[in-house]
This record gives sequence, C-alpha cells and structure tokens, in this order.
Amino acid sequence: MKKRTLPTLPTANLGLLERLYKYGVVWIVLFIIYFMVHSNGNYLFRVASSLGFVGMAYLLVVFTNNVLIGPLLKKGRVVLFILFSLFAIPAWAVAFTAIDGFLLYFITQKPLEEVFGFPSIFVTFMVRLVWFITIYALVLIFYYQRKENEEKIISDQLKSEKLDMELRYLKSQINPHFLFNALNNIYSMVYTHDNHAADGVLKLSEMLRYVLVDCQAETIPLGKEIKYIENFIDFQMMRMAGQRNVVLEQDVEKEDFMIAPMLLQPIIENCFKYSRLETHPEGYVHISIFQKGDVFRFEAYNTIARNVVPNVGNGAEKKSGIGQINVQQRLMLHYGENYRFDIQQDKDIYKVKIEL
Repeated sequence: MKKRTLPTLPTANLGLLERLYKYGVVWIVLFIIYFMVHSNGNYLFRVASSLGFVGMAYLLVVFTNNVLIGPLLKKGRVVLFILFSLFAIPAWAVAFTAIDGFLLYFITQKPLEEVFGFPSIFVTFMVRLVWFITIYALVLIFYYQRKENEEKIISDQLKSEKLDMELRYLKSQINPHFLFNALNNIYSMVYTHDNHAADGVLKLSEMLRYVLVDCQAETIPLGKEIKYIENFIDFQMMRMAGQRNVVLEQDVEKEDFMIAPMLLQPIIENCFKYSRLETHPEGYVHISIFQKGDVFRFEAYNTIARNVVPNVGNGAEKKSGIGQINVQQRLMLHYGENYRFDIQQDKDIYKVKIEL
C-alpha cells in the first residue's frame, strides 16, 4: 500500500525539474511570467523589477533549503522551522518591496512619498508576499516529494534484499533435505549390494551439480528442471525391483522457459514418499508438465500407501513436511498472485497442481 501525504509528481518529472533548475530554465520562465503580469507600463522598470524578483526568489530557495529545511526540518526542529518561516517570508517581501520601490524611484523619477505612500506600498507588499509564499510552498512540496521518492527507493531495496534472503533460506532448506534422502538411498543400494549403486552415484552427482551450481540463479530454464526430474525418477527406480507404474508426460513448447529452480522437486519427492512404490507395486506416480506461451502447468498424481496419510486440509491450507510448505512460500515470493497451487486428496489418490 502506498502512502500519499502530499500532492506528488512522478520521479521522472522530479528529475526533469532538477535539470531545469540546474541549467537556469526555471529562472528564465519565472522572469518571463513575472514580467508579463507586471502592472507597471515602464518596460525598463519591469525588466529591472523582474530581475530583482528572480534574484530574491533564488535567494529564498537557497535560504529555505540550506537554512530552514537542512538544519531545522530534516533534524526534527519543527517549531524552530515554523517560527523562522513565519519571520523569513514576510521579511523577504519587505526587502523586495523596498528594492522595488527604489528601482521605481530611480527609473521613473516618481516622488518617494508616492512610491512608499499608503495604501499603495501595502498593496505592493501583499502582492510580493503572495509570490514568495507560493515559491516557498513549491520548495516544500518538492522537498517532501523527493523525500518520499527516496524513502520508496530505500523501502523497495529493503524489500528486495529481504525477498532475496528469504529465497536463499528456502533454497538452503531444499538442498540438505534432498541430499540426506539421496544419500540414504545410495546407502541402501550399497548395503544390499545392488548392481545399480554405481549408476545411482552417477545420477546423484549430476543432480548435485544441478542443485549446487545451476540452482544458484534466481530462475533456470525449464529444460534443466525437467532433466533433473528425469534423473531423480531414474534414481528412484533403481531401488525398485521389477516394473513400476511411473509416468512422466511432457508437452513443452520452449525448453528455455524460465521458472524458479527446484520448484517441482519437493512435490515429486513426496509422490514417491507417500506412494511407497518399493513396497506397494500396485501404486503409481503420474507426472505431467505442460508449457505453451506464457502458461506453465504441472500436475502430479500418486497413490497413497496404507497407513501413510498426508496432512491435507481444504485446498492447500495444510501441507506435509518442509517440501510443500517450501513450495507454497517460494511460489508466493517469486510469482506474487500470478500462480495457482492446489492440493486434493480423493480416497487413496493424492493430487497436486501448479499453474503459472
């Protein structure tokens, strides 16, 4: 939610105004405006008065920034800031009214009694006061707008750093979780003198390279994620005697479609974990990966072995273990609201769907 306390200008417009101020364009425009609205018919006096006004306006901007805003407002000395402002603006109007009066006297040769007489001098003072109040207000608005933009940039940077830290933490959860399970599988195959143990070590090295090297990026090509999934399935199948009903369907238009790394692995690992195919040959795991254009869809169906019941509530409200909680959090961090994550349990069938 964005807070708006003052009328705001886009950041690009602030940069433009700063450049215009730096190169003097603002003062030229101010001179032209003041010259055009000047009520005196003497052109020489109008030019001199307009130059005097621009000079006083410039000094007011410098004074407001360097004396009022810098040492007072920025440091929280609000009372002093208000008091000095209430004194400074009228003082500026008085000073310029006097300068304007003497310019009028020397250029037009009007008598001093007429130049500084009441009520004409009071009207002149009030007009000048309105001008300087307007300039002072614009300086304050510009200051608050610039401050808000700077705070927003800092806030965005902090959010980005926090997001990066959260993603790194979630990825750090996956890596040891995967490694412990994989090493346990290798140990089982070696312990039972399984002939596939050597191939298992090779598959594990390829998967570790993917996890420890490729997955350091924020996103990775879908083709690499699928290759990892294929190795993982092969790795699991090595531990099982005979044929098992494991299907991986792919309908991918672009293998370079970018997704968050290791996003699907916890789901697939759960498929094998809950189906217990090594002890329940009648079970199955069906995985489908679809990608076309900007659409990505992943579906995983698996049977649930007896006495193994995942913690599932309505939709994705409850999830089992680190894996699915991790997936949910990473989906939120990577994709915001642009994803769908559904979990369903229908008797002995467990279903997970992800859409991006």
